[in-house]
Amino acid sequence: MVPVTAHAEGGAAALMDEVVVTARKRGAAESVQNVPLAVTALGSEQLEAKHVRDLAGLGYGLPNVSMDAGGTFKGTANFSIRGLGVNASIPTLEPSVGVFVDGLYLGINAGALMDTFDLEQIEVLRGPQGLLFGKNVTGGAVLISTKRPSRAFTANAKFGVETGPSWTASGGVSGPINDMIRVKLAAYLNKDEGYFRNSFNNKEFGKQKTYLIRPAIEFQPTDTLNLILRAEYGK
Repeated sequence: MVPVTAHAEGGAAALMDEVVVTARKRGAAESVQNVPLAVTALGSEQLEAKHVRDLAGLGYGLPNVSMDAGGTFKGTANFSIRGLGVNASIPTLEPSVGVFVDGLYLGINAGALMDTFDLEQIEVLRGPQGLLFGKNVTGGAVLISTKRPSRAFTANAKFGVETGPSWTASGGVSGPINDMIRVKLAAYLNKDEGYFRNSFNNKEFGKQKTYLIRPAIEFQPTDTLNLILRAEYGK
């Protein structure tokens, strides 16, 4: 995956130099101007600049795209593109907007409304995408790419709190082992104390605790061969 690249020059006069996408699975990334798709691509720097916590926040700035949450269970997606969507949290109902993480398809809406954590790029394709991505993409597809191990040592951390209270912490380290091997480890924790209190028994409702761990190893023995092993564990 090649991330979206944006270069700012001249202070406030920031210009977008080039946007590249990998949605057509052509190997190397292509310029978005040469791709015959209705696509919106966001790179890691743009995701950081938007200051949104999850995919629902991104939907407000995308044309013809609604990335709202389902009202039944937290984390359940109710995505619709160009008016096509499935508003239900029943696992047997297949979505009409496909969500793909590093090329892997998420078959149900539950858990698809993920936080913008450790992401390299997001591509939103509008319109039917059955030719490249199979069924359940009559409305479109949301392609999510997690960060690859970096060629130089990097480290980052974030902490946030919002009403509830809801606490969020995330961070990661990445860098090379030698000229051929690079590694990455990212972790995420969210603890929500609940969003309302039952005055009858004085108990809080909506409590939730989520954690994720994402390790990755990249092995590049030659200039033409690149192998990436990604894993994720969460609860």
